[in-house]
Amino acid sequence: MRLTLKIAVALLLTVALLFAIYSWQTVKRERVQIKANLSREARQVGIVLRQMTAEIWQTRGERGAMIFLKRNRRLEGGQRVRWVWLEGETSDRFTPLQDPKLEATHQGEIVTLLAETDEGKDYLFTYLPLVTPGGRLGAVEVSESLAEMHGYVRESMRRSAFMLATAVACSLLLITVIGSIWVDRPVKKLAAHAERIADGDFSGPVESDSRDEFGLLAGALEKMRGQLASARTADQARLDALEKLRHTERLATLGRLSAGMAHELGTPLNVIAGRAKLLSRDGLTAEEVQRNARIIGDQAQRMTLIMRQLLDFARRGELRKHPLELSGLATTVINLVHPAAEKQGVELQLDIRQPDVRAAADAGQLQQVLINLSMNGIQAMPEGGVLVLRVDRPREVSPPAEVDHPGPWVSLAVSDQGTGIDEKNLQQLFDPFFTTKEIGQGTGLGLSIAWGIARDHGGWIGVESTLGKGSCFTLYLPEYQEQEA
Repeated sequence: MRLTLKIAVALLLTVALLFAIYSWQTVKRERVQIKANLSREARQVGIVLRQMTAEIWQTRGERGAMIFLKRNRRLEGGQRVRWVWLEGETSDRFTPLQDPKLEATHQGEIVTLLAETDEGKDYLFTYLPLVTPGGRLGAVEVSESLAEMHGYVRESMRRSAFMLATAVACSLLLITVIGSIWVDRPVKKLAAHAERIADGDFSGPVESDSRDEFGLLAGALEKMRGQLASARTADQARLDALEKLRHTERLATLGRLSAGMAHELGTPLNVIAGRAKLLSRDGLTAEEVQRNARIIGDQAQRMTLIMRQLLDFARRGELRKHPLELSGLATTVINLVHPAAEKQGVELQLDIRQPDVRAAADAGQLQQVLINLSMNGIQAMPEGGVLVLRVDRPREVSPPAEVDHPGPWVSLAVSDQGTGIDEKNLQQLFDPFFTTKEIGQGTGLGLSIAWGIARDHGGWIGVESTLGKGSCFTLYLPEYQEQEA
C-alpha cells in the first residue's frame, strides 16, 4: 500500500500543480479580458457623452453642459461621469481624480488609466478630451470601480480551489481503490511466494494472471524457483552420492580390519571355552568358580567392546559435530587397527603431546579418516616398522587458500616408516580413484573422502613424504572454543 500511496501523492501533486497553473492563467486572462471590456464600454459611453456635451455646450453654454453631466453622473453600469479641466486654474470640483499629465489628451486622444484612489479602491479612469468653444481644453471623465471584478476573481479562485480539492479527493480515492487491486494485491501475492522460496519451499509454482510487469516478475520468480529446486535436487544427489562413497570406503576399510579382528576375537573365545570346561569339572572350590566366571565375563566384555567399535565405525550417519577429546579418539583408533598392525609386524605408538586438545567434530567421520590413514601407513610397511599417531596443538600453521577459518588449530598426525610417496604423485593423492596400490588392493577413494571430511570440518590434510623413509599425514582441525557452545 505504501507504493500506491507514493504513486498517488506524486500524481496528485503533479495534477494539483498543473491545475493551479491553469487556474491562475485562466483568472489572469479573464482579468485582462474584463478590463478590456470595461475600457471599451467606458470609451463607448464617453464618446456619446462627449458628443452630447459638445452639442449642448454650443447651444446652451457651459452651464447647460454642466447640468447635463451632473444629471448623468451615475450611469446604469455603475460608471461615474463628470467634467474636468485639463488646462488652466480650476477648483477641486473640476480637477481630475488622477492627475494624468497626459500629453496624448492634448492631441485629442482618449486615455484610459487603472489607478487606486485615496480610499484604497481600484478604479478604471477614461478621459475623453474636448476643446470648449472658448478654446480651453477639458475632458469627460468616466470612472468605474473594479470591486466587482475583484469579487469575480476571488469567486473564481474559490471555485477553482474547491474544484481542485474535489478532484484531489476523488483521485485519491480512485487511485487507492485501483492501487489496491492492481498493485497491492499482486505485490503481496508475489512477496508471499518470495518468502516461501526464501524459506526453502519450492513445491508450488509461482502463478500470476497478470500480463503486465507483475506478470513478468512472477515469471522471473518462477524461473528462479525452478532453478533453485533443480540445484537443491542436484546438491542432495551429490551429497547422497558422496555419503555412499564414504560408506563404501568405510566398509572396504572394515573388510581390511576384519582379518585382524578375527584373530583378536579368537583369543578371548579360546579363553572363554577353556574356562567353561574348567567350570564343568567337579570338585572346584567356590573361589575357583568365582575366578573363572570373572575371567569369562572380562573376555566377553572385551569382545563386546571390539564389536561395538566395529559397528560404530561401519554405521552410516550425517555430519554431527560435538566437542570431542582427540586423545580418546586416537586411543580408539589404535585399538581398532592393532590386530591389522600386529599381523603386519608393525608397532603402534600413541604420542599425546597435548592431552586436553578438543575439536568440534563428528567422531565417526574422524575415526574413518584416521583408520584410513593408519591402514595406509600399515600397508606401506610390508617388512614392519613403527606407526605413530600424534595429538598436538601446533603453533605455526599455514592453511591453504581455500580454508577460511582463522584458527587456532589442533592436529592429528599419522606417520609411518614405509616406502614413501613419489613427489610427482603428491599433487594427485586426494584426487578420486587415484591410487598407487596394486589392482584389488584399494579403490582410490580413501584419501579423497578423507580430504572431503576434513573440509567439512573446516580443516585440511597436510602431507610430508620422503621416498624410502616414510610419510606423515596430518589432519588439521579448528580447535573447539567454549564460546562455540
